Order: sequence, then C-alpha cells, then structure tokens
Amino acid sequence: MFKIQRTVFLIIFLASMLLAASTQAADNSCRIVGSTQDDVWVIIYDADADGNRGPIIWKGKIEAGKEIPITSTDGHIRYNRASGPNQPYDGDESRACFGNNILQVD
Repeated sequence: MFKIQRTVFLIIFLASMLLAASTQAADNSCRIVGSTQDDVWVIIYDADADGNRGPIIWKGKIEAGKEIPITSTDGHIRYNRASGPNQPYDGDESRACFGNNILQVD
C-alpha cells in the first residue's frame, strides 16, 4: 500500500513540475508603461524571433503613468509611438515581451 501511495505521489509531483515548466515557457506577456508626464499614442505589433513585424496587437493611447497588458506570439514585439493623436508615429522599436516584464514607452 505504501509503495502505491509513493508511486502516485511521484507521478503527481512530476506532472505538476512539467505543467509549471510549460506554463512559464509560454508566458509571452509584458506590460507597456506610458510616460509619467504625458500621454503617448502607441501601435504595438507582434514580431517573430528575428524581429520581423507582424500584425497589430494593440493600438491606442496610454495615459500618463498607466500601463497596458500585452501578449505576444513569440515573446517579441515592435512598436511605434506618437506624442499626440494627430502627430506622426516614429520609433519602430523592437523589444522582448515575456515573463510579464515592464517596457517603458516615452
């Protein structure tokens, strides 16, 4: 009986370790934080591991000091920013997006 309990415990323990590892490996999330002083308009694109720009993930205004959650496909994003709604976008920055890291957009 004790041997069966030990075997069941070992199986459950190993399964939980594998589940935890796969969950962390797939965490391609980050938080985009705006400037502390001014609002900023941002277009965020998904990107592949080589940094090639993909589809738009998010587009809009980030209010001063606020943040938005982003989830990327491969752990990479590109973004352009503007200082106003009618201003031209610039930047085309490439950044890593994983582990819920914080990315400052000024």
